[in-house]
Amino acid sequence: MKAKKPSIAVFGMGTFDKGLLGAPVLIDLFERLSADFDIVFYSFLKIDASHVSPAITIRQPVDWPIPGRVKYFLVALRCLCDHFRSPMAMFFSVSVYPTGKWAVWLGKILRKPVLVQLIASEAVVMPDGNVGSLHKPWLKKITMKVCRETDVLLTVCNYQRKLAEEHLQLKRKIDDLPLRVNTSHFIYSPRSISFPVQFIHVAFYSEVKDQDTMFVAFEKISRQVDSHLTVIGVGFDTPKVHTLLKSLSILDKVTFTGFVSHKELPMYFERAHILLHTAIFETGCAVIQEAMASGVAVGGTHVGLLHDIGNDYAVVVPPRAADELAEKIITLINDPVRYQQMTRRAYEWITTYDAVWSYQNYKAFLSDLLNRPN
Repeated sequence: MKAKKPSIAVFGMGTFDKGLLGAPVLIDLFERLSADFDIVFYSFLKIDASHVSPAITIRQPVDWPIPGRVKYFLVALRCLCDHFRSPMAMFFSVSVYPTGKWAVWLGKILRKPVLVQLIASEAVVMPDGNVGSLHKPWLKKITMKVCRETDVLLTVCNYQRKLAEEHLQLKRKIDDLPLRVNTSHFIYSPRSISFPVQFIHVAFYSEVKDQDTMFVAFEKISRQVDSHLTVIGVGFDTPKVHTLLKSLSILDKVTFTGFVSHKELPMYFERAHILLHTAIFETGCAVIQEAMASGVAVGGTHVGLLHDIGNDYAVVVPPRAADELAEKIITLINDPVRYQQMTRRAYEWITTYDAVWSYQNYKAFLSDLLNRPN
């Protein structure tokens, strides 16, 4: 008789959604892990999970017009009921609140291991912006408690782990398990610079992504190089953005597409030469990995993944450094040999440390966790 696979209850806020809330790297990871574990995903938000593998069981919150906290409790209660029918081996929470809070609570009741994955800025304080959960007193209190009491605390890049250790000051181990994209979804094609140089940016408009710095840098580049910028993502239809682009005289050099599905992204990368990404904080940053897998050069800030891999694979500058970024990008454009070497080196790196590599690391880590003594 075939041995039953261990069951993992995964808690997330719309992680497996088909649209804006979804995280393709996590969907890919858990679909791969479903070969080794029974994955039950408890979404604390209503999602469209029509594209998720049938190997993963999806639990959704009720549609009743009740407060969010009550819905969260009901999702956790559903998990508790499921456990009594088919016991969970562990709880895996994507992020801290509310999911991590409820995962720790259930883990204590059922005496099962709990893993909390810091997926974004939950455990950082950025000095030049209201970024991260630790800025809000009530959320900081919950975050500190969850990070202190979970059995395993996990980050997805080394840069994030270092900041979490510095800002949480918990004197506990924080593990680092990177998330990687499925490179087979993107078509690599060696390319050379042609004019106009096609720049691309993929992200929602926010303080953390700091697109204002990107627009300033692009204006400086476009003054010297015939170029065009395509911006993919939501939130750019604001007077602030229009006013900035008008003041920079680049309205006719920037195209906004709005939301683009993940399946459509390869088409846009195929036409691009350089990705611009000027965030003040990042973790694994899937879009940078996707650009590398497509043969697109990356110009960005020394945070997250770019902090970890350094200047060998991308043009990397400090946050807010629009002048330096523009200067280095222009230098790259004028050096076609270096451009081709950099994009080829980046492609080789991401196809070595890809979604399969990430899955193997997570599988080994989770198996080891479940085999540890209590």
